[in-house]
Amino acid sequence: MNRIEIEQAVLNEMHSLPLDKVEATLNYVLSLKNQPVKKRPLGLLKGQVEFVIGEDFKMTDEEFLNL
Repeated sequence: MNRIEIEQAVLNEMHSLPLDKVEATLNYVLSLKNQPVKKRPLGLLKGQVEFVIGEDFKMTDEEFLNL
């Protein structure tokens, strides 16, 4: 889904909610703006996980992107 589809789906669902639920939803969305984005540090599993890609491994861009 893209942003416009998500916004439209949210609006469609909001129409079926009672007013108190709509207000609670708006308050929740507004509270999200004040929460800092939690970033995960790169290398979180460094030294704990290891993998090797074989020299004969082949994958097209389409296969990688699952097209």
